[in-house]
Amino acid sequence: MTGPRHLELHLPIDEAIRLESALAAFDRLTAGAGPDRYELEAAPLLSDWRRSLMPSVEPVLIGAVEGHPRLSGRRHVATSRLLALDPQAGWARTLNRWYRLGPAAD
Repeated sequence: MTGPRHLELHLPIDEAIRLESALAAFDRLTAGAGPDRYELEAAPLLSDWRRSLMPSVEPVLIGAVEGHPRLSGRRHVATSRLLALDPQAGWARTLNRWYRLGPAAD
């Protein structure tokens, strides 16, 4: 079954699977369990590594938000990563939350 033609998915299935796997690993780590012996044996070796910040290009929405649980009043924002958008139904899903969509910018 295919979805409505006006629905835009901004998270490819393979990326969703990687995200689901990362969240499962994160759950294990927060519960105090690291990778097991077999996972480490199968993992690639990273040498000469260092921490770094690297900006990534990912789809977001930019606009004025009201009623945000963490931002008071009306603010101009860039959302977290856009996962799905259905302008006809009036909603968007980002990594952090659902948004109701008002009028689009001109």
